[in-house]
Amino acid sequence: MRTRLIFALAFIGLFLVAVYWVSTWNDHQIEGRIEQIDIPQLMIGPHDFSDDELTLHTVLINEQTKVTGDANDVQQLRVGQIVTVELDRDAKLKIAISIHVQPE
Repeated sequence: MRTRLIFALAFIGLFLVAVYWVSTWNDHQIEGRIEQIDIPQLMIGPHDFSDDELTLHTVLINEQTKVTGDANDVQQLRVGQIVTVELDRDAKLKIAISIHVQPE
């Protein structure tokens, strides 16, 4: 009986660890529409406006930020563009490593 209890608790613990790992899988990416550009920061909102509340993410950009897609440089970013932003995993702030601008 004791062996079954230990096995059940170990299984539940591994399951909870797996759920936590999957929930943090894409924490280093933000997808959305550029709402505001104030270099050195971008305000990224949702793709569509179907929600009642608008959640904005503030992302910092610098000279090492790579821009791909319909824009080649940070200076070519425009409000309303749909972007995928890859964030620095080790930084405490949301610092963009790369920004991919999707075609409209």
